[in-house]
Amino acid sequence: MQKNSNLKHVIPFGWHIPSQRMVTVTEVANGRACECICAACGVRLQARQGAIRVWYFAHDEETNCQHAAEAAIHRMAKQMVAERGCVFVPHRQLSRTIHGKKRVWTEMITVDVQPAGLQMLADCTQEKTIGDSRSEGGSRRPDVFASLEGRPLAIEIRNTNAVDFDKQDWLERQGYSVLEIDIADIDQLPPDQIHEALEARLFQTSDQSVWLAHARDHVGEDTLDQLEGQIRAARKDEEDALLAKLDADEAERKRKEEARRRYRDIEDFKVRLGRCTARVGRNEQRVSLKIHGYAPDSVFERIKLLGRNHHGHFNNKARCWEFYRHSENEAFFKQLCAEVQQGCLEHEFGTSVSPSTPQRVARLPAEAAIERPWPIYFDDPALQEAFDERAAILEFEAGFRRGAAETQAFAEISA
Repeated sequence: MQKNSNLKHVIPFGWHIPSQRMVTVTEVANGRACECICAACGVRLQARQGAIRVWYFAHDEETNCQHAAEAAIHRMAKQMVAERGCVFVPHRQLSRTIHGKKRVWTEMITVDVQPAGLQMLADCTQEKTIGDSRSEGGSRRPDVFASLEGRPLAIEIRNTNAVDFDKQDWLERQGYSVLEIDIADIDQLPPDQIHEALEARLFQTSDQSVWLAHARDHVGEDTLDQLEGQIRAARKDEEDALLAKLDADEAERKRKEEARRRYRDIEDFKVRLGRCTARVGRNEQRVSLKIHGYAPDSVFERIKLLGRNHHGHFNNKARCWEFYRHSENEAFFKQLCAEVQQGCLEHEFGTSVSPSTPQRVARLPAEAAIERPWPIYFDDPALQEAFDERAAILEFEAGFRRGAAETQAFAEISA
């Protein structure tokens, strides 16, 4: 037999009046003698059992019935489950993600509620009304009602529409497991393949089935509660250690932030001198004096003299002079600004610079200026850094003049 290319009006199953059940076209006589009616509209059917086309049912008269095939498949699926008293159910698993305090650890825990497989059912009934329509909660009628392992089960065969939320919620509150089986795609098959497809969908696989609720979920939740308690107890020492480390890290972060706040300049004064800039800065702890860029020897000598005259400390790492006056920091800052401007600039260069008022500026975490107070003699950054540090020590602490300090440092680093 050839496959029928026009399946729009093909009906795979009929309601057999004498037996009061759904039947396939192979189970009845040909033509009107089939004694079947449409499951959707109730019109008499003919069994088309020709020698060329695949066998199927068709309406015996003209009708506007648009859902004959869908209704027939849906009703046959319910009948197959109820008559066989079994169904293939999917795996049901509950999971929970638990965290330690402040999320110092995270773990996923799971518990099995229902294994996948073919399950035998008791008391299978189609279209059984549950509840009392006269009560406040009303009543519901699942496609198939049964008992699974002693607990009530409502099976919904999804053909066109999913189970509505109100029905699902009501069944769940009544303590029913709710299993939905999707067969919506099966009506696209040729009529002689539909029954076999239903067999597979209902009794051999759970790929298109889903638990909307399960009567043992509360047992699973209790098990998860117990498991969570055990894990929390087992990880208590670990959690305490992690919390202690977290607190220590936070304290260290705050300490560093406070240190940065204390040492970040809140005022500075700058004078541009050709290829270099003289900068005086002030924060809550100290006043600093530094040269940025490449400066002539005369400028470095003047800066060194200022630093020593005011009993400053040369910070090798920051390459600057530092002065600690505590409560007098602000007054000393203004004094040093004036000395740098008048003494260094006017004396060394013979120029007169108009007075500038130190300005309070917003400071960034890192200096924007490029610091190269010493010539570059080495391609290797590590060697150049060692040279810069040694030359600074020789000049500012050992008392070498700048040129002599460079020569001595170069000889030592190159050796």
